[in-house]
Amino acid sequence: MTAQLHFSSQLLATRIALLAILCLLVSATAHASPGTPSQTCLGPPSVICIYNTGGTATGGSMGLTMDGLSGDGSTASTVFQIGNLAASGTLSFTTGAKTSGTLGSTVVGNVVTFAPGTMTITTTGWNNFSGTLFSGSFSGIDWIYTGKSGVYYDYTLTGYVSGTWGPNGSTISGQSTQLFFHSKTPYTGGAISLSSGTTGVVVPEPASMGLMGTGLIAMAFLVRRRARQ
Repeated sequence: MTAQLHFSSQLLATRIALLAILCLLVSATAHASPGTPSQTCLGPPSVICIYNTGGTATGGSMGLTMDGLSGDGSTASTVFQIGNLAASGTLSFTTGAKTSGTLGSTVVGNVVTFAPGTMTITTTGWNNFSGTLFSGSFSGIDWIYTGKSGVYYDYTLTGYVSGTWGPNGSTISGQSTQLFFHSKTPYTGGAISLSSGTTGVVVPEPASMGLMGTGLIAMAFLVRRRARQ
């Protein structure tokens, strides 16, 4: 009888441990990166896609700016949708200086790399929130010539953002952004227009955070039980 009770206790402890591990795995998934930057903003359900259009970036080898604040002729891009909801707001960014590659190359796939900079996204009234939706660093920045369409030379600016998610103050990292630019001449510097863009961020969901808490409680119970034995 004692052996049977001992076996039952071990089985219960094992089930609790497995439950705790599963809860932690679910939470980890909620924090996972959506992966390669994508216009379609693919990723787990917890990805929130932020869509923008328009705006003008200025700069060149010393870096790019699109914030409308520097007195250099740049203008921030307009945010028009966040997730599945229409929204209003702005997206602005800066980059560091060019670290590799050649601006103005007309070889399709040519990559110019810039040092890290910053990105800020604001909104008014989205999901009952107004203010700075995201603020943080912009890194892993590549400026890629993707070819010519009609009279325009097309470029894609990709990178990753990490920083603070305004609605709940949580820290998010490893998220992707992809911005599309075009110019009537090969871009070597100066002003260039942005046509559209998408930024995907993975925001921790309340449900997954609750599951993580349940998992930690279960693990604590198991440790306490083992200590008593």
